[in-house]
Amino acid sequence: MDIQVNKHQLERVAIKWLNQHYGNLTPKKHTNVPYTIFFVNNKNEIIMEYDYILRHRKDILIDNDRIWSKLHSIFHLKYLEVQSIINVWLKETYGLDDDVTPLKNNWGFDEITDWDS
Repeated sequence: MDIQVNKHQLERVAIKWLNQHYGNLTPKKHTNVPYTIFFVNNKNEIIMEYDYILRHRKDILIDNDRIWSKLHSIFHLKYLEVQSIINVWLKETYGLDDDVTPLKNNWGFDEITDWDS
C-alpha cells in the first residue's frame, strides 16, 4: 500500500513523534556556562544545548543519535527539512524564538551533574 502525505502532514507527524519522545525535557543552567540552557531528560542526560548569545545568532545543538538521525531515518527527511521541523517544534513546545538555528551535534554532550538550582 502506498500512502501519500503532504509536507504539512509529515511535519505534524514528526512533531507528534518529537513530543512523544522529547516533549518533556527540563531546561537547566550551570554556573560555568552562563549563556547556555541545557535541555535534559529525566535521567539528566543533555538532549539539547541552547547557546543563546553565541556569535550573532542563537544556536541550539540537537543530539544527533537521539533526535536528528531518527527524524532523518524514520521520516526520510533531508538536513534542511529536519532543521525546519525542529525549529517549529522548538517554538511550539519550548517557546523558543523563530531566529533559533537548530544544528546537529555529532560529538555528544559533556556530562553535568552539579546543576544550578
